[in-house]
Amino acid sequence: MTDQKTGTLPEQALTTRIHDRYTALSRSERQLADVILACPGELSGYSATELARSAGVSKMTVSRLVRRLGFANFEEARLASRRGTEWGSPLYLLDQPTTPSADAPPSVDAHFQRSVEAIAATARQIDPDALRQAAALLHTARRVWVCGARNSAFLAGYARWQFIQVRPEVHHMVAAGETLAETFADLDQQDVLLLVGIRRRTPAIIELLRAAQARGVPTILLADSHSPLEGPPPPLTFRCETRSLAPLDNHVAVMAVIHALAAELIRLSGNAGRDRIKSIEKLHETLGEF
Repeated sequence: MTDQKTGTLPEQALTTRIHDRYTALSRSERQLADVILACPGELSGYSATELARSAGVSKMTVSRLVRRLGFANFEEARLASRRGTEWGSPLYLLDQPTTPSADAPPSVDAHFQRSVEAIAATARQIDPDALRQAAALLHTARRVWVCGARNSAFLAGYARWQFIQVRPEVHHMVAAGETLAETFADLDQQDVLLLVGIRRRTPAIIELLRAAQARGVPTILLADSHSPLEGPPPPLTFRCETRSLAPLDNHVAVMAVIHALAAELIRLSGNAGRDRIKSIEKLHETLGEF
């Protein structure tokens, strides 16, 4: 996602600006810049006075630095920091407060409880009828295509492993050495695309979503619940809670949605799906794969 004002990614709007101008900064400005770079996400929670006090510089230094970085004022810099946090950059999420006491980090139990809460929050915002409609598309489509990037690539792969148990023709959009265009050229309205686009989506994923919408390819989008989507989402969009108590996102709710889709797909597949599972298991024994 690009920032409409700067044309840069959210994390570039602040940290890269500092790095690009660092050698030209005065000693006090560098002192302030070092404090911001240590955890840029914290800037969104500071006032200019509080930031100056934390860095041991004057409030005038804060104003001077944000102008050097190309921001109109401190509030604009704070918004840039907030966008970086919302977008999910681990750098912006480091040392963010997750408990009432900074000296008491979350326990192991707290992380597991957060996973439970993420699944529950996701379940509350998903329309069961929409999920059944998505599973019906997965069942009736000529071919199912899955795609994702970074962590979303693993999640898309997990979806394929689930779906291929009960139906044929489930494919990754991009095989090794191929381009998106070479595969996408074959997709039409008889196919369905399952696109996993958890926050920090790459430009290629965004463009693929737009191209699928333009071509009329039925699309199921799995996204996170708190970062802005680029353009109108497809009707079958499922927003998943991924925020965690650590700088890295928690993806258990996304896997829960995939599991729910797979369970409904098994039901819709009926005897044909059961026969496919039996055939696969028989081949496992024949090939000695386990």
